Amino acid sequence: MLKNVIVIFLFINCYYLNAQNIVRIGSLPESISETSGLVFYNDSLLITHNDSGDKPILYFINLKGKLVHQVLVENASNTDWEDVCTDNQGNLYVGDIGNNRNDRKSLTIYKILMDRLIGKVKVNAEVITFSYPDQKLFPPMDSLKNFDAEGLAFHNDSLLIFTKCRATPFNGYSYCYKLPTTPGKYLAKKSFELFIGKKGFMRDAVTAATICNNKLYLLTYNRFLVYNYQIGRWVFQEQHFTNPYSQKEAIITKDNRTIYLTDELQKIVGGGKLYKMELK
Repeated sequence: MLKNVIVIFLFINCYYLNAQNIVRIGSLPESISETSGLVFYNDSLLITHNDSGDKPILYFINLKGKLVHQVLVENASNTDWEDVCTDNQGNLYVGDIGNNRNDRKSLTIYKILMDRLIGKVKVNAEVITFSYPDQKLFPPMDSLKNFDAEGLAFHNDSLLIFTKCRATPFNGYSYCYKLPTTPGKYLAKKSFELFIGKKGFMRDAVTAATICNNKLYLLTYNRFLVYNYQIGRWVFQEQHFTNPYSQKEAIITKDNRTIYLTDELQKIVGGGKLYKMELK
């Protein structure tokens, strides 16, 4: 009995040690109430966007969450924008990859040169379209609903798409598909899978992804998991809880120490905030 109490105490203590250093920086403007992706434009500006229901707009915010600029992507549509990432050549990728009902036959990633964004109010994007070769039905049977995606990252000259499990029963896996960065039409290549957990959709479904210096960060509503890239595979390193619980859907870092996150505004759990977390 004493052993069980000690284990529980250590678990709770570890939870709060990991959660205590998240800081709410500020509130996002009402126009970005469904923030769903985050990247650095430079050392003082972040780019974010809304998911479905908004125009195809990229929003520039400062490190306090204040809106300073916005750009319309003229040749794009926002069916369900879920994440953004950048490559090492100065390109931004916007993932219209949300697929809640698992019934979309073609998905899109928009590619835009970052230098074209600031000072402009409208831009055009290059287009990457893709589908999942292992999906045969639209939608598939409930146990195979693994074709929604909310994570997009760049690594080793490829785009990585991380799925959000919507299977019933919930299986707790995120599947990673790989795409080239060259505009065109592709079948996404299934690359690997990661087990996130089986505590359910509200805790163990991936809502965003980012990669920095061979470290992968996968976000859920209540925590993010960190993986190291070792000998050609991603190896789990640690996890950090992001108390308070909310619909967190965007994560980014430049140095693997300072983490920025945003969450959607919800009536019950609140949100619509920009957060910062310093990792020890």
